[in-house]
Amino acid sequence: NLARKTTLCEKVEEIAKEENKGASDWEKHTKDIIGIQTEWKTIGFAPQKMNVKIFERFRAACDDFFGRKAEFFKGMKEKFSENAIKKQELIDKAIALKDSTDWKKTSDELIKLQKEWKTIGAVPKKIGNQLWEEFRAECDKFFEARNAASAGSHNEERDNLEKKRGIIEKVKALAEETEENLQSMLQALREEYNAVGHVPFKEKDRIYKQYHSQID
Repeated sequence: NLARKTTLCEKVEEIAKEENKGASDWEKHTKDIIGIQTEWKTIGFAPQKMNVKIFERFRAACDDFFGRKAEFFKGMKEKFSENAIKKQELIDKAIALKDSTDWKKTSDELIKLQKEWKTIGAVPKKIGNQLWEEFRAECDKFFEARNAASAGSHNEERDNLEKKRGIIEKVKALAEETEENLQSMLQALREEYNAVGHVPFKEKDRIYKQYHSQID
């Protein structure tokens, strides 16, 4: 019995020496030690003068392992809590930005927050998924509003392009007129043209040249 118990002590001591890189290693080694503890209970007494000593050796090895395991998970829990706080702070920042209409600046800031999110360590899966869904939803609110505004802006620019083309046609037709007030009519068309807003960027130079060609 003493020899068998000595072997079990050595097994636990060897396991306790092994490096645990993460929670999965700790859980694997915990199962191994629990299995050894179960086996220990099936072994009878050792010689009286050694029985207490061998038990104390076994218990010390087990206590060493489980004590360090407790410290590891305590530290991990504290880290999880710290990471959750950091992620909640990013969510709060995203909430503060979601209604902004400064599209370029806010886009850059939210992208920066998204990159920072990836640098924060893990949190428990359940709360981690919940935090991520909340963060993503706040970011999406801004980007959806930005995309809608951009689409509206593009439609307005296309409408402006058609307006300017119409004014150019009026200027072109004016060149065929012989009325006395042509100068004032031309000036009115120029003012109307200048009052029209932006056109699509790729059409900007072309429509400008067409306009001035007809004015000339």
